[in-house]
Amino acid sequence: VYMAVLMPLLIIGMIQSAVRGELFNFKQQVKFYMSYHMDPVNVLIHVIFVPTLLYTALGVLAATSPIMPGFPKFLDYSLVFGSIYAGYYFVMGSKVSLSFGIGASLLVVAAVVCVQSFPVNVNTYALIHVVSWLVQFYGHGVHEGRAPALLTNLSQALLMAPLFVLFETLTFVGWKKSLHEELKNGAIKMKQEAVPGGRQSKKDN
Repeated sequence: VYMAVLMPLLIIGMIQSAVRGELFNFKQQVKFYMSYHMDPVNVLIHVIFVPTLLYTALGVLAATSPIMPGFPKFLDYSLVFGSIYAGYYFVMGSKVSLSFGIGASLLVVAAVVCVQSFPVNVNTYALIHVVSWLVQFYGHGVHEGRAPALLTNLSQALLMAPLFVLFETLTFVGWKKSLHEELKNGAIKMKQEAVPGGRQSKKDN
């Protein structure tokens, strides 16, 4: 059921982004997602719980049957889902640097290998997954004061969230600081244009 809901959303969203010419536009995608994540507490919540969401989603999908009867067990939907993310992150990340693209895609591959090699009860994955969503909604409601990006563009938010978290984590320790500042300024402008009144909050500074 999870895969039946998730895959169409991702595919439709990717088509929409491709039509707009934004699917592989790293700067535009990050500015969009960043415009919904300006508060430092909310960003920290996402740094912790977005990877948790991705990992537990892969864990749930790893409990499914192979994609075709008679196929080896590892050819399940966690591999399909992970391959989409890994391929997308390699292309997107490589627009910043080849090492970033390789690193981002390898992290997804490693997650797929882990959930397949060290299975956990699917109900445990599902519970952690739901809690992770609730904590992020808390971050948006209490700290960000703005609805999450997924309510504007679900598939774009689902695709970009883990890559955004990796980018934020690396820039926090000094990598590509000038690029981060450029994208943050663009995100603030995007937020001002989207929010009625266009006022800049203290959280945006």
